[in-house]
Amino acid sequence: MKNYILIFILLIILSLGFAPEVFANQTPVGGISVQTNSATNVYSNSATLNGYLQNPIYASQTSYVWFQWGTSTNYGNQTNQQTINNGGAFSQNLTNLLYNTTYHYRAVVQNNNQIIYGQDMSFTTNQNYYAATLSISKKAINITRNNLNWSNSINACPLDILSFSILLQAGNQDLHNVFVKEILPANLIYNGNLLINATQNFSANPVFGINIGTIKANEIAIVSYQVRVASSTNFAFGASTLTPQTTVLSDQTPLQTTNNSIIIDNTAVSGATTTNPTIISTGMTNNFLTESFFLPMLLIVIGSWLYFSGRVYTFADWLGTKM
Repeated sequence: MKNYILIFILLIILSLGFAPEVFANQTPVGGISVQTNSATNVYSNSATLNGYLQNPIYASQTSYVWFQWGTSTNYGNQTNQQTINNGGAFSQNLTNLLYNTTYHYRAVVQNNNQIIYGQDMSFTTNQNYYAATLSISKKAINITRNNLNWSNSINACPLDILSFSILLQAGNQDLHNVFVKEILPANLIYNGNLLINATQNFSANPVFGINIGTIKANEIAIVSYQVRVASSTNFAFGASTLTPQTTVLSDQTPLQTTNNSIIIDNTAVSGATTTNPTIISTGMTNNFLTESFFLPMLLIVIGSWLYFSGRVYTFADWLGTKM
């Protein structure tokens, strides 16, 4: 009889949640539960997933929550785990989604070894529709030539240092995950000195793309950096035009581009001096008789004339009388 009582007590203990593997993938009666709520901030390429954790008093007060998501109920992706105490609402933002696409998702909670799933829900991203606006402009200056007038088109010479400034202004809505990427043509080399809103940032490189975060509604963000023009051997003689391109994307706005024109002047004469460009070194001096390479030829000509004219003999007789 005692054995039956012990078995009955053990069954009661197990039913109270001390065997988590029994209840995995379920919501135990009186235990923790998780609810999947409707997605918010659904745009063309982003959305916010929401959930709610109900934590009973006797359960562990710390739980881990996250979302599984994908284009089918197989999901295939999950967000980072968050720690939540005593239950409550939680959310995660998804980015880089495909437009006009239906996504499935569900909330997940782990308390000790017990894993509970919320119900499946879905949302559909907008069909290439963006409610927010972002205006962009880009200008440049030539630091080497001390030309500090910002312009869309500037002149430069090989090895000059240039600076670009990209101005981004949000419309009447916040813009999240603003991503800026520079496409530099050959012979324009990134030269560092990246500034984001006047703050130095050596770790990022706009050529590989940088995420500058959020631009609040009606606010401005400025990204600037420097480039170096390649040496003259990389350019044909004369003038040529380089066109660096900037691309900008955010969660609420589509991909936008803007360009600059850099006109390279490669007409400098090799060997010319910097003090007087009209003086060109040739290796000759002004003393024709002593340093000219024509002097040996001149002596040959004079000797030939004396010999064939017979004057060489007259010259020899005259020289003999003097000696």
